[in-house]
Amino acid sequence: MAIIKPFRGIRFNCSLVSDPGKVITPPYDVISEQEQERLHKKNPYNIVRLEYGKILPEDNEDNNRYSRAAETLEQWLNKNILMLEDKSSYYLYEQRFDYQGKTYTRRGIAAALKLQPYEDNIILPHERTMSGPKADRLELLKTTRTNTSPIFTLYPDQGNFVNEIFETVNGKTPVFDSGEHDDQSHRLWQIDDIDGISEITDHIKSQPLLIADGHHRYETALNYSQLSKGNIDKPSDYILTVMVSMFDPGLLVLPTHRLISGMTNTEVVNLQTILKDNFSIQPFSSTSEIDRSGFVAKLKNISSSNNGFGFINHDRACFLIPKKLEKQNEQPLPVELLHDLILEPLLDHDLVNKFGKERISYPHDIDSAIDAVLSRSADTAFILDTVPVNKVLNYSRAGKIMPQKTTFFYPKLPGGLVLYNMDRSF
Repeated sequence: MAIIKPFRGIRFNCSLVSDPGKVITPPYDVISEQEQERLHKKNPYNIVRLEYGKILPEDNEDNNRYSRAAETLEQWLNKNILMLEDKSSYYLYEQRFDYQGKTYTRRGIAAALKLQPYEDNIILPHERTMSGPKADRLELLKTTRTNTSPIFTLYPDQGNFVNEIFETVNGKTPVFDSGEHDDQSHRLWQIDDIDGISEITDHIKSQPLLIADGHHRYETALNYSQLSKGNIDKPSDYILTVMVSMFDPGLLVLPTHRLISGMTNTEVVNLQTILKDNFSIQPFSSTSEIDRSGFVAKLKNISSSNNGFGFINHDRACFLIPKKLEKQNEQPLPVELLHDLILEPLLDHDLVNKFGKERISYPHDIDSAIDAVLSRSADTAFILDTVPVNKVLNYSRAGKIMPQKTTFFYPKLPGGLVLYNMDRSF
């Protein structure tokens, strides 16, 4: 069973931080150098200084982005910019955001989650991870012993338990309210009464938890907990999470497409052979005359009925339908077929060009993918439909792992709402 605990969170002191929306940050993995610079300038107390600090030319083993994060954490605590809660709590989190003209409200529960190996089949991954980000997160965890941003987990909650819990804070002032920033708002309420804590704990322990976002941070924290000596239930055995129902009406999952750049003439020829051998090609239109909404509508049908996906190069837009699929209960996903039958044999792990630039990029909207091909900043686009959340859960329960960047749960959870510190939170 999933084990969660209330904890003494560390939060920004909103009486000293005049605009709370300016101190939170996206998680590290979506922060570019330009965004990092913008966040540093946005507010002197923006949590990016802990979550993803700058690398300086004079950095060394003793003075670097990780040591500065630890020093900054202590400074802000001493100045009461950050404050430690008096009581252990769960937190109710509400995120409002706009996407393509529609407003969504996503609700979840923030808690300290007991780390458990994947093989226990309680905390379920769904995507592969890379070693680089885990090394970075481990260094930060070693120096700060703090989770500045939560991992995002999902669980089946058809009874809308979360909405019942939110009724208990109806009319109460949130402990954090960002206001409207970048078409989003974030609000946080404390649940620190015994009955509320017990109800949440009992509800979650009957559920499997699927990691929607934060695989690198989870695996890093699990490795760190195994390195740390201590009692059976030590603070390093927990990680900060926000748990959201799979049936939450505000849960938005976007597709993640693949753009290929820097293709050689040989690869172009090889790609045509791979497609001819493995797929039936269904023409749609020339790329320059593509009806984008019509393409998306047809993609959804082809993806669900034939495990197919879209293909766009400089000349044509079409659909690829796999020729041979073994008869089995769980058919491979289009993204798996794309990786297994096309990307891996075509690129042979040659994912970086001679200038050090990644040859595969992962846009989430079809317009940017098509525009990249039309402008010739990319050679080829593979267009995928969204993978339904229930299918993601079924795959994970069966012990299967999808290719990295299969899903994109939009938007990301921000860092800085509440922090979990291993030396203070229990």
